[in-house]
Amino acid sequence: MQYQLFQYPLPVSGELEELNGFLASHRIAVVSHHVVSNAAGGMLVFIVEYIDALLKTTASRPPKVDYREKLSEPEFAVFSRLRDERKRIAEEEGVPVYAIFTNAQLAEIVTRRARSDRDMLRIEGIGKAKVEKYAVRLLPLLTDVDDLTVAKE
Repeated sequence: MQYQLFQYPLPVSGELEELNGFLASHRIAVVSHHVVSNAAGGMLVFIVEYIDALLKTTASRPPKVDYREKLSEPEFAVFSRLRDERKRIAEEEGVPVYAIFTNAQLAEIVTRRARSDRDMLRIEGIGKAKVEKYAVRLLPLLTDVDDLTVAKE
């Protein structure tokens, strides 16, 4: 843990911009504040305990994908059915939807025209356990996958 100290003479004027900027850009564990008085007057003192130097920026995250743009209209319709079923499964199991399959995996299932357990196993991040557990619920939703157009118009 690291600490940062902020001091402001009383009465405090302004919005404590330096403190607020620091809080917004770091992973904060604890903030405590104290009023300290001495011969020169009073001070408002904040002690900030933080975990690391700076939060990772959104630039380090992969860009969001708009699957409505990436997939053709018929593909997106199948993708949406898969997402709906994934949501039902996640609610039943009490886990986040991405713990079942990611959006990227669902899109791959659609674009690769998966029709069997073997097809699903060829998709990165989908292993035997997930196929055994979820394929029985997802594969029936892919019955018309061969009728999908290949390119989005």
